[in-house]
Amino acid sequence: MVITSRNNPFIKRILSLREKKYRREYGEYIIEGVKQIREAVNGGCDFVSIVCSENYKGERFLPEKEQLVSESVFEKLSEESAPQGILAVLKMPDCSVASPTGNVLLLDAVSDPGNLGTIIRTANAAGYTDIYLRNCTDPFSSKSVRASMSGIFFVRLHIGTQEEVSDVLEDIPKICADMNGENVFRFEAPQRFCLVIGNEANGVSDEVRALCKYTVRIPMRESCESLNAGVSAAVLMYQLGAEKFRKL
Repeated sequence: MVITSRNNPFIKRILSLREKKYRREYGEYIIEGVKQIREAVNGGCDFVSIVCSENYKGERFLPEKEQLVSESVFEKLSEESAPQGILAVLKMPDCSVASPTGNVLLLDAVSDPGNLGTIIRTANAAGYTDIYLRNCTDPFSSKSVRASMSGIFFVRLHIGTQEEVSDVLEDIPKICADMNGENVFRFEAPQRFCLVIGNEANGVSDEVRALCKYTVRIPMRESCESLNAGVSAAVLMYQLGAEKFRKL
């Protein structure tokens, strides 16, 4: 059956997932495009449904989850400027705070979804498999998911309060990114650590900074005031893990 009405309850529910409160209420979020869906399948994500426009001729996934819709309905659902004709609704993974199993990243009030997605993308590439979020923007917004370039399917997100995060990371030395810290290219990182990245405008909060044992900075020319959070996080993640990467 092809859904042709934009007022269909199935369609209205998907549209509601554009808002954070409904993503939280239903525990679901949207991904769009062949590459993202293929990577979500490879990442073992839990699919609720896959929506295809009736004229879609591309790669198919999980036919038992598929629902066809008219072209006009798909245009309403899509947030892409050039829709590919396929999107999916996924169940959110469990993001409760738990002890890390790998390298650790703590994001403190990162507010831009593009930055958050970029950091998740780099964390996946650099092997930081446990990412803790305190007062951050929603990682499951469409902009953040797109910016993560499928990285969100391959890391563990832990969303919690400062107390919850502090408890599980208590025994792991924390390295704070700050303009007044030690030159990261001269810094010898401990074998295990948690890298802390702060808010784009205000940096790491005083509460989280108080938990940090080390502070590092990225040296820059005087004509450059700062790098954005996504770029800074990438430089620091790779430099602090340089010893590991030399062995690859």
